[in-house]
Amino acid sequence: MSPRHIVAVGILLLEVALAGCAAPDLRESQTLENRSDLNYNAWKPIGNRKAKVVLWGIVHNHARGKFDALLRLTNDFEIVGWVDDSASKAMRMQEPNSQYYAKWPRLDGEKVLRHEIPCDLVVVEVSNSELVEVSTRIAQAGYPMHMDKPLGTDLAGFRKMSNICKARGIPLQIGYMFRANEAINKAVQLAHDGVIGEVFGIDADLNHSYGYPKYPEYASSYPCGTAYLLACHVIEWAMPIFDDRLPEHTWSIVKPAPGDPENAPTHTLTIMEWPRCVATIRVCSRGTQPCRRIRIDGSDGTIELEPIEDFRTVKHTTGLNEGLVPADKLEVKLFLKKNKPPYKAGLNRIVFPMPKDRYAGQLHELARILRGEISNPPGLYEHDLKVHKVSLDACNLKLEVK
Repeated sequence: MSPRHIVAVGILLLEVALAGCAAPDLRESQTLENRSDLNYNAWKPIGNRKAKVVLWGIVHNHARGKFDALLRLTNDFEIVGWVDDSASKAMRMQEPNSQYYAKWPRLDGEKVLRHEIPCDLVVVEVSNSELVEVSTRIAQAGYPMHMDKPLGTDLAGFRKMSNICKARGIPLQIGYMFRANEAINKAVQLAHDGVIGEVFGIDADLNHSYGYPKYPEYASSYPCGTAYLLACHVIEWAMPIFDDRLPEHTWSIVKPAPGDPENAPTHTLTIMEWPRCVATIRVCSRGTQPCRRIRIDGSDGTIELEPIEDFRTVKHTTGLNEGLVPADKLEVKLFLKKNKPPYKAGLNRIVFPMPKDRYAGQLHELARILRGEISNPPGLYEHDLKVHKVSLDACNLKLEVK
Protein backbone atom coordinates (compact mmCIF):
# COMPACT_ATOMS: atom_id res chain seq x y z
CA MET A 1 0.00 0.00 0.00
CA SER A 2 1.44 3.37 -1.03
CA PRO A 3 2.16 6.22 1.42
CA ARG A 4 -0.79 8.21 0.04
CA HIS A 5 -3.11 5.42 1.25
CA ILE A 6 -1.71 5.12 4.76
CA VAL A 7 -0.48 8.59 5.57
CA ALA A 8 -3.68 9.71 7.27
CA VAL A 9 -3.65 6.92 9.85
CA GLY A 10 -3.19 8.51 13.26
CA ILE A 11 -3.52 12.03 11.83
CA LEU A 12 -6.45 14.28 12.67
CA LEU A 13 -9.15 14.29 10.02
CA LEU A 14 -8.05 17.63 8.69
CA GLU A 15 -5.90 20.49 9.85
CA VAL A 16 -7.50 23.69 11.08
CA ALA A 17 -7.72 25.08 7.55
CA LEU A 18 -10.00 22.23 6.59
CA ALA A 19 -11.89 21.75 9.84
CA GLY A 20 -15.15 22.43 8.05
CA CYS A 21 -14.40 19.62 5.61
CA ALA A 22 -13.47 16.90 8.05
CA ALA A 23 -16.60 15.93 9.89
CA PRO A 24 -19.14 14.11 7.76
CA ASP A 25 -22.65 15.48 8.16
CA LEU A 26 -25.07 12.67 7.43
CA ARG A 27 -28.04 14.95 8.02
CA GLU A 28 -26.79 17.30 5.31
CA SER A 29 -26.35 14.45 2.84
CA GLN A 30 -29.80 13.05 3.61
CA THR A 31 -31.53 16.34 2.87
CA LEU A 32 -29.84 16.83 -0.48
CA GLU A 33 -32.55 14.86 -2.24
CA ASN A 34 -35.58 12.97 -1.05
CA ARG A 35 -34.82 9.32 -1.68
CA SER A 36 -36.01 6.07 -0.13
CA ASP A 37 -34.50 4.78 3.10
CA LEU A 38 -32.98 1.96 1.05
CA ASN A 39 -30.53 4.42 -0.45
CA TYR A 40 -29.17 5.41 2.96
CA ASN A 41 -28.09 1.99 4.12
CA ALA A 42 -24.39 1.56 4.78
CA TRP A 43 -22.52 0.26 1.75
CA LYS A 44 -21.49 -3.41 1.81
CA PRO A 45 -19.03 -5.30 -0.41
CA ILE A 46 -20.51 -7.25 -3.31
CA GLY A 47 -18.69 -10.50 -2.59
CA ASN A 48 -16.68 -12.72 -4.91
CA ARG A 49 -18.05 -11.81 -8.32
CA LYS A 50 -17.46 -9.34 -11.13
CA ALA A 51 -18.65 -5.81 -10.46
CA LYS A 52 -21.35 -4.51 -12.76
CA VAL A 53 -20.10 -1.13 -13.96
CA VAL A 54 -21.70 1.83 -15.73
CA LEU A 55 -19.65 4.44 -17.58
CA TRP A 56 -21.42 7.74 -16.94
CA GLY A 57 -20.24 10.20 -19.57
CA ILE A 58 -17.91 10.14 -22.57
CA VAL A 59 -17.05 13.84 -22.83
CA HIS A 60 -14.10 13.85 -20.41
CA ASN A 61 -10.82 13.39 -22.26
CA HIS A 62 -9.97 10.40 -20.02
CA ALA A 63 -13.26 8.60 -20.77
CA ARG A 64 -11.97 6.34 -23.51
CA GLY A 65 -8.88 5.45 -21.50
CA LYS A 66 -11.02 4.43 -18.53
CA PHE A 67 -13.34 2.42 -20.74
CA ASP A 68 -10.39 0.61 -22.34
CA ALA A 69 -9.09 -0.22 -18.86
CA LEU A 70 -12.46 -1.66 -17.87
CA LEU A 71 -12.43 -3.80 -21.02
CA ARG A 72 -8.95 -5.03 -20.15
CA LEU A 73 -9.99 -6.07 -16.62
CA THR A 74 -12.23 -8.94 -17.68
CA ASN A 75 -11.92 -10.73 -14.33
CA ASP A 76 -12.96 -7.66 -12.38
CA PHE A 77 -15.75 -5.94 -14.29
CA GLU A 78 -18.86 -6.58 -16.35
CA ILE A 79 -19.79 -3.49 -18.36
CA VAL A 80 -23.54 -2.85 -18.12
CA GLY A 81 -23.56 0.12 -20.47
CA TRP A 82 -22.93 3.84 -20.71
CA VAL A 83 -24.74 7.11 -20.14
CA ASP A 84 -24.38 9.48 -23.09
CA ASP A 85 -23.55 13.08 -22.13
CA SER A 86 -22.40 14.16 -25.58
CA ALA A 87 -25.33 16.58 -25.90
CA SER A 88 -24.02 18.60 -22.95
CA LYS A 89 -23.09 22.19 -23.77
CA ALA A 90 -20.22 22.15 -21.26
CA MET A 91 -16.74 23.00 -22.49
CA ARG A 92 -14.69 20.04 -23.62
CA MET A 93 -11.27 19.69 -25.23
CA GLN A 94 -12.62 17.67 -28.15
CA GLU A 95 -15.85 16.03 -29.22
CA PRO A 96 -16.26 12.41 -28.09
CA ASN A 97 -16.74 9.57 -30.55
CA SER A 98 -19.93 7.88 -29.41
CA GLN A 99 -19.48 5.11 -32.00
CA TYR A 100 -16.64 3.73 -29.91
CA TYR A 101 -19.20 2.74 -27.25
CA ALA A 102 -22.00 1.71 -29.61
CA LYS A 103 -21.58 -2.04 -28.96
CA TRP A 104 -22.78 -1.58 -25.38
CA PRO A 105 -26.24 -0.45 -24.22
CA ARG A 106 -26.87 3.28 -23.98
CA LEU A 107 -28.49 3.75 -20.59
CA ASP A 108 -30.94 6.20 -19.06
CA GLY A 109 -29.07 7.84 -16.18
CA GLU A 110 -32.25 8.40 -14.21
CA LYS A 111 -32.96 4.67 -14.27
CA VAL A 112 -29.47 4.03 -12.96
CA LEU A 113 -30.09 6.45 -10.09
CA ARG A 114 -33.40 4.76 -9.30
CA HIS A 115 -31.66 1.35 -9.12
CA GLU A 116 -33.69 0.05 -12.05
CA ILE A 117 -30.49 -1.10 -13.78
CA PRO A 118 -28.11 -3.53 -12.01
CA CYS A 119 -25.00 -1.60 -11.05
CA ASP A 120 -22.17 -1.93 -8.50
CA LEU A 121 -19.90 0.89 -9.68
CA VAL A 122 -20.23 4.10 -11.67
CA VAL A 123 -17.22 5.51 -13.51
CA VAL A 124 -17.89 9.22 -13.90
CA GLU A 125 -16.38 10.79 -17.03
CA VAL A 126 -18.55 13.81 -17.73
CA SER A 127 -17.09 17.24 -18.50
CA ASN A 128 -14.87 18.88 -15.88
CA SER A 129 -17.50 21.46 -15.01
CA GLU A 130 -20.20 18.82 -14.43
CA LEU A 131 -18.21 16.23 -12.48
CA VAL A 132 -19.20 17.31 -8.97
CA GLU A 133 -22.90 17.83 -9.76
CA VAL A 134 -23.29 14.44 -11.42
CA SER A 135 -21.17 12.63 -8.82
CA THR A 136 -23.23 14.08 -5.98
CA ARG A 137 -26.38 12.58 -7.43
CA ILE A 138 -24.64 9.24 -7.84
CA ALA A 139 -23.39 9.37 -4.24
CA GLN A 140 -26.93 10.11 -3.05
CA ALA A 141 -28.06 6.98 -4.89
CA GLY A 142 -25.49 4.98 -2.91
CA TYR A 143 -23.16 3.85 -5.69
CA PRO A 144 -19.39 3.49 -5.33
CA MET A 145 -17.58 5.68 -7.82
CA HIS A 146 -14.45 6.20 -9.77
CA MET A 147 -14.68 9.95 -10.36
CA ASP A 148 -12.42 11.85 -12.69
CA LYS A 149 -10.89 15.21 -11.85
CA PRO A 150 -10.61 18.20 -11.34
CA LEU A 151 -13.06 18.38 -8.44
CA GLY A 152 -14.68 21.76 -9.05
CA THR A 153 -13.73 25.37 -8.45
CA ASP A 154 -14.91 25.55 -4.85
CA LEU A 155 -14.49 23.50 -1.70
CA ALA A 156 -18.15 23.07 -0.81
CA GLY A 157 -19.29 20.92 -3.71
CA PHE A 158 -16.75 18.13 -3.45
CA ARG A 159 -16.82 18.30 0.36
CA LYS A 160 -20.58 17.70 0.37
CA MET A 161 -20.29 14.76 -2.01
CA SER A 162 -17.32 13.25 -0.17
CA ASN A 163 -19.15 13.51 3.15
CA ILE A 164 -22.08 11.53 1.75
CA CYS A 165 -19.71 8.76 0.72
CA LYS A 166 -17.76 8.77 3.97
CA ALA A 167 -20.88 8.71 6.15
CA ARG A 168 -22.03 5.49 4.49
CA GLY A 169 -18.63 3.95 3.78
CA ILE A 170 -19.13 4.20 0.00
CA PRO A 171 -15.84 3.69 -1.87
CA LEU A 172 -14.84 6.86 -3.70
CA GLN A 173 -11.81 6.74 -5.96
CA ILE A 174 -10.59 9.94 -7.60
CA GLY A 175 -8.95 9.51 -10.99
CA TYR A 176 -5.55 10.98 -10.23
CA MET A 177 -3.70 9.29 -13.04
CA PHE A 178 -0.50 8.35 -11.17
CA ARG A 179 -2.05 6.58 -8.17
CA ALA A 180 -1.23 3.13 -9.51
CA ASN A 181 2.17 4.10 -10.95
CA GLU A 182 4.55 1.80 -9.07
CA ALA A 183 7.63 3.86 -9.88
CA ILE A 184 6.09 7.11 -8.60
CA ASN A 185 4.78 5.31 -5.51
CA LYS A 186 8.29 3.98 -4.84
CA ALA A 187 9.80 7.45 -5.24
CA VAL A 188 7.25 8.84 -2.79
CA GLN A 189 7.96 6.05 -0.31
CA LEU A 190 11.73 6.60 -0.49
CA ALA A 191 11.32 10.32 0.07
CA HIS A 192 8.75 9.88 2.85
CA ASP A 193 10.91 7.32 4.69
CA GLY A 194 13.95 9.61 4.74
CA VAL A 195 16.16 7.54 2.43
CA ILE A 196 17.33 10.74 0.70
CA GLY A 197 17.40 12.70 3.97
CA GLU A 198 15.31 15.82 4.48
CA VAL A 199 13.47 16.68 1.28
CA PHE A 200 14.14 20.23 0.13
CA GLY A 201 13.04 20.19 -3.50
CA ILE A 202 10.45 18.57 -5.75
CA ASP A 203 10.32 19.34 -9.46
CA ALA A 204 7.67 17.80 -11.71
CA ASP A 205 7.09 18.40 -15.41
CA LEU A 206 3.62 17.73 -16.81
CA ASN A 207 4.09 19.53 -20.13
CA HIS A 208 2.03 18.29 -23.06
CA SER A 209 1.03 19.16 -26.60
CA TYR A 210 -2.54 18.02 -27.11
CA GLY A 211 -5.95 19.53 -27.66
CA TYR A 212 -5.03 22.13 -30.25
CA PRO A 213 -6.36 24.27 -31.87
CA LYS A 214 -9.12 24.42 -29.24
CA TYR A 215 -6.88 24.05 -26.20
CA PRO A 216 -6.38 27.78 -25.37
CA GLU A 217 -10.16 28.27 -25.27
CA TYR A 218 -10.59 25.08 -23.26
CA ALA A 219 -7.94 26.03 -20.69
CA SER A 220 -9.34 29.55 -20.41
CA SER A 221 -12.63 28.10 -19.14
CA TYR A 222 -10.98 27.25 -15.81
CA PRO A 223 -9.12 29.33 -13.21
CA CYS A 224 -5.37 29.21 -13.90
CA GLY A 225 -5.93 26.97 -16.92
CA THR A 226 -3.27 24.27 -17.04
CA ALA A 227 -2.63 24.54 -13.29
CA TYR A 228 -6.28 23.67 -12.62
CA LEU A 229 -6.33 20.86 -15.13
CA LEU A 230 -3.06 19.11 -14.32
CA ALA A 231 -1.21 20.28 -11.19
CA CYS A 232 -3.54 18.22 -8.97
CA HIS A 233 -1.93 15.02 -10.27
CA VAL A 234 1.40 16.02 -8.70
CA ILE A 235 -0.09 17.61 -5.58
CA GLU A 236 -1.80 14.27 -4.90
CA TRP A 237 1.46 12.30 -4.62
CA ALA A 238 3.68 15.11 -3.29
CA MET A 239 1.70 15.83 -0.11
CA PRO A 240 2.14 12.34 1.41
CA ILE A 241 5.90 12.91 1.43
CA PHE A 242 5.13 15.39 4.24
CA ASP A 243 2.45 13.26 5.94
CA ASP A 244 -0.24 15.25 4.11
CA ARG A 245 0.70 18.47 5.88
CA LEU A 246 -0.71 21.43 4.01
CA PRO A 247 1.92 23.65 2.39
CA GLU A 248 2.50 27.03 4.03
CA HIS A 249 1.88 28.72 0.67
CA THR A 250 0.66 27.48 -2.69
CA TRP A 251 0.38 29.70 -5.75
CA SER A 252 0.92 29.77 -9.51
CA ILE A 253 2.55 31.97 -12.09
CA VAL A 254 0.34 32.04 -15.19
CA LYS A 255 1.53 32.84 -18.72
CA PRO A 256 0.37 32.13 -22.27
CA ALA A 257 2.27 29.36 -24.02
CA PRO A 258 4.23 30.35 -27.14
CA GLY A 259 1.89 31.09 -30.03
CA ASP A 260 -1.24 31.22 -27.86
CA PRO A 261 -3.52 34.26 -27.34
CA GLU A 262 -2.20 36.85 -24.91
CA ASN A 263 -4.49 35.94 -22.01
CA ALA A 264 -4.51 32.16 -22.47
CA PRO A 265 -3.56 30.38 -19.17
CA THR A 266 -1.68 27.64 -20.98
CA HIS A 267 1.75 27.92 -19.33
CA THR A 268 1.80 27.68 -15.54
CA LEU A 269 4.36 27.20 -12.80
CA THR A 270 2.84 26.10 -9.50
CA ILE A 271 4.87 26.59 -6.33
CA MET A 272 4.22 24.80 -3.04
CA GLU A 273 6.19 25.89 0.03
CA TRP A 274 6.85 23.89 3.17
CA PRO A 275 9.25 25.18 5.88
CA ARG A 276 12.36 23.68 4.25
CA CYS A 277 11.08 22.54 0.87
CA VAL A 278 9.91 24.15 -2.34
CA ALA A 279 7.99 22.08 -4.89
CA THR A 280 7.43 23.23 -8.46
CA ILE A 281 5.00 21.85 -11.02
CA ARG A 282 5.49 22.97 -14.61
CA VAL A 283 2.69 22.64 -17.16
CA CYS A 284 3.03 24.12 -20.65
CA SER A 285 0.66 23.11 -23.43
CA ARG A 286 3.40 23.55 -26.05
CA GLY A 287 5.69 21.07 -24.35
CA THR A 288 6.78 17.55 -25.19
CA GLN A 289 4.68 15.06 -23.26
CA PRO A 290 6.98 12.02 -23.59
CA CYS A 291 9.72 14.02 -21.81
CA ARG A 292 7.73 14.49 -18.60
CA ARG A 293 9.91 13.83 -15.58
CA ILE A 294 10.06 13.90 -11.77
CA ARG A 295 12.95 14.85 -9.50
CA ILE A 296 13.00 14.81 -5.68
CA ASP A 297 16.03 16.27 -3.87
CA GLY A 298 17.01 15.60 -0.27
CA SER A 299 19.94 16.35 1.99
CA ASP A 300 21.33 12.83 1.44
CA GLY A 301 20.46 12.18 -2.18
CA THR A 302 18.22 12.59 -5.21
CA ILE A 303 15.47 10.58 -6.90
CA GLU A 304 14.80 10.89 -10.64
CA LEU A 305 12.20 9.31 -12.89
CA GLU A 306 12.01 9.76 -16.67
CA PRO A 307 9.98 8.61 -18.48
CA ILE A 308 7.14 8.46 -15.97
CA GLU A 309 4.89 6.29 -18.15
CA ASP A 310 4.62 4.83 -21.65
CA PHE A 311 3.26 7.67 -23.75
CA ARG A 312 2.49 5.40 -26.68
CA THR A 313 -0.51 4.16 -24.70
CA VAL A 314 -1.99 7.57 -23.83
CA LYS A 315 -5.20 8.04 -25.80
CA HIS A 316 -5.38 11.80 -26.37
CA THR A 317 -1.98 12.81 -27.74
CA THR A 318 -1.59 14.35 -31.19
CA GLY A 319 1.11 12.24 -32.83
CA LEU A 320 4.13 13.22 -30.75
CA ASN A 321 4.57 9.61 -29.73
CA GLU A 322 5.43 8.52 -33.27
CA GLY A 323 8.95 7.18 -33.50
CA LEU A 324 9.38 6.72 -29.77
CA VAL A 325 11.59 3.83 -28.73
CA PRO A 326 9.35 1.29 -26.97
CA ALA A 327 9.77 1.55 -23.21
CA ASP A 328 9.47 -1.78 -21.43
CA LYS A 329 10.29 -0.61 -17.92
CA LEU A 330 10.11 2.27 -15.47
CA GLU A 331 13.34 3.06 -13.68
CA VAL A 332 13.70 5.02 -10.46
CA LYS A 333 17.23 6.40 -10.28
CA LEU A 334 18.29 6.82 -6.66
CA PHE A 335 21.53 8.76 -6.07
CA LEU A 336 22.83 8.56 -2.50
CA LYS A 337 25.70 10.37 -0.80
CA LYS A 338 26.19 7.46 1.60
CA ASN A 339 25.04 3.90 2.09
CA LYS A 340 21.40 3.54 3.14
CA PRO A 341 20.91 -0.25 3.25
CA PRO A 342 19.70 -1.93 1.18
CA TYR A 343 20.83 0.92 -1.09
CA LYS A 344 24.48 1.80 -1.65
CA ALA A 345 26.21 5.14 -2.01
CA GLY A 346 26.12 6.34 -5.61
CA LEU A 347 23.61 5.30 -8.25
CA ASN A 348 20.91 2.72 -7.53
CA ARG A 349 18.44 1.67 -10.23
CA ILE A 350 15.04 0.38 -9.09
CA VAL A 351 13.19 -1.14 -12.02
CA PHE A 352 9.47 -1.79 -12.48
CA PRO A 353 7.67 -3.34 -15.46
CA MET A 354 6.02 -0.80 -17.71
CA PRO A 355 2.23 -0.98 -17.17
CA LYS A 356 0.22 -1.74 -20.27
CA ASP A 357 -2.51 0.69 -19.19
CA ARG A 358 -2.39 3.93 -17.20
CA TYR A 359 -5.68 3.35 -15.36
CA ALA A 360 -6.03 -0.43 -15.01
CA GLY A 361 -4.04 -0.69 -11.79
CA GLN A 362 -6.20 1.82 -9.98
CA LEU A 363 -9.44 0.28 -11.22
CA HIS A 364 -8.23 -3.22 -10.29
CA GLU A 365 -7.62 -1.98 -6.74
CA LEU A 366 -11.16 -0.56 -6.68
CA ALA A 367 -12.54 -3.92 -7.84
CA ARG A 368 -10.80 -5.60 -4.90
CA ILE A 369 -12.35 -3.05 -2.54
CA LEU A 370 -15.79 -3.69 -4.03
CA ARG A 371 -15.38 -7.44 -3.48
CA GLY A 372 -14.25 -6.88 0.10
CA GLU A 373 -10.78 -8.37 -0.45
CA ILE A 374 -9.14 -5.19 0.84
CA SER A 375 -10.54 -2.31 2.85
CA ASN A 376 -11.17 1.17 1.58
CA PRO A 377 -7.77 2.91 2.06
CA PRO A 378 -7.79 4.56 5.50
CA GLY A 379 -7.77 8.34 5.45
CA LEU A 380 -8.47 8.56 1.72
CA TYR A 381 -11.54 10.80 2.03
CA GLU A 382 -9.53 13.31 4.08
CA HIS A 383 -6.52 13.05 1.79
CA ASP A 384 -8.61 13.84 -1.26
CA LEU A 385 -10.20 16.82 0.48
CA LYS A 386 -6.78 18.19 1.31
CA VAL A 387 -5.53 17.67 -2.21
CA HIS A 388 -8.54 19.53 -3.55
CA LYS A 389 -7.98 22.44 -1.16
CA VAL A 390 -4.31 22.76 -2.19
CA SER A 391 -5.24 22.36 -5.87
CA LEU A 392 -7.55 25.36 -5.56
CA ASP A 393 -4.80 27.30 -3.83
CA ALA A 394 -2.65 26.44 -6.85
CA CYS A 395 -5.26 28.22 -8.97
CA ASN A 396 -4.78 31.38 -6.87
CA LEU A 397 -8.29 30.88 -5.44
CA LYS A 398 -7.69 31.60 -1.77
CA LEU A 399 -11.07 30.29 -0.68
CA GLU A 400 -12.31 30.47 2.87
CA VAL A 401 -13.62 27.26 4.40
CA LYS A 402 -17.20 27.76 5.59
